[in-house]
Amino acid sequence: MSFQIGTATDYADLLNQLDTFLTSQGMTLAPAFVGTGNGTIAGLIGGSASVAEVVTITFTDATHFAVVGSSSGAIGTGTVGTAFASTKINFTITAGGTAFVATDAFTVSTTPPWTSLRRTASVEMIWQAPGNGNLDQIIVGAKTFSNSSGDYYNWRLGGFTAFDSALTFENQPNYLGGPAQSVPSPVLNLWDSSIPFWFVANGRRVIVVAQISTVNVVGYLGFMNCYCSPGSFPYPLVVGGSMAWDGGLISGEPAVGSNNWRWSYSGNELRNFSIGLPTRQADSGSQLRLRLSTGVWRGFDSYPSELSLGRIWPYEDAVGGGMQDWRPNLDGGYSVLPIVLHESASSNIYGELDGVGATTGFAQAAGNTITIAGISWLVVQNVERTTKTDYFAVQLS
Repeated sequence: MSFQIGTATDYADLLNQLDTFLTSQGMTLAPAFVGTGNGTIAGLIGGSASVAEVVTITFTDATHFAVVGSSSGAIGTGTVGTAFASTKINFTITAGGTAFVATDAFTVSTTPPWTSLRRTASVEMIWQAPGNGNLDQIIVGAKTFSNSSGDYYNWRLGGFTAFDSALTFENQPNYLGGPAQSVPSPVLNLWDSSIPFWFVANGRRVIVVAQISTVNVVGYLGFMNCYCSPGSFPYPLVVGGSMAWDGGLISGEPAVGSNNWRWSYSGNELRNFSIGLPTRQADSGSQLRLRLSTGVWRGFDSYPSELSLGRIWPYEDAVGGGMQDWRPNLDGGYSVLPIVLHESASSNIYGELDGVGATTGFAQAAGNTITIAGISWLVVQNVERTTKTDYFAVQLS
């Protein structure tokens, strides 16, 4: 996965930085390795001219390698311990305890950059993700809204099926919030001050982790990993945020200027999407929503006895269930399980979130890193909550 760690000056700068991250270079998928050496590859990200291809990094001896793209051909040569930079791919390989040998090889799939469909600096962005094979047109976006009296500075998140330059954000085709935003869409709660952040993206989705004071808020825009065939479920678009309000109408949200929009609000309306829990069971009150193959935006939550909406496994077992007893592994490490979206009232199991996994919060803290088979996961807490069932993980590599 391509990721960036940084600090934005405020909520508007965070949107600008996300736009630059998505549109200025291509993305990478998780690398694979075959060979003898046990060194690592990090800092993987595409370049301004990245295309959908498989890049092979083949060692010629213990410290030198050649980089070749399946479409681009020869890209260059590099040295272990020195950053490799190009318009196609960028990375750094670090030596391990066992030296690389000739013919050892990493392979990495790359994607083109995302396309900017609308950019109003600091205010509104709509992007088109290319898919991991450059075969998709995945339309998502974010729009800022704020109020100095209420001391809130947030993003409204959006998912669409197409883009029309003549239409407003809220009136784009099949907008998550309904025509003219008649139904409230998920929100990412931020502030007008310094924001440490993590951006993680591939060709299908982007995840935003933001630290506001001592809390974590997280957004997800793009496809999930669907268990259904592309023919039966061609557009499995997920939009997830940190706040959503029940009621089914935009009028059910807090009034303009209300402090309930603030990142410090303590109600269940403010929960990160992977552990969402609406105060009433309504699609419109869910922090996590999936566009079904029928065109309906379905809400999901972790309520243990949910009968109306979709459920989020394994967090549906968080209240009085098995997650309460989930401990670290015998070797002291942590496991990460897929987060699966399924229906409560039927046997439909739709798929799992891409790059977001479940983990236990036992002896855990936000900002920790879990490493499993060379893959790094960032530990994130559910806004301000720190119980054993209020942590999850975001894949960084």
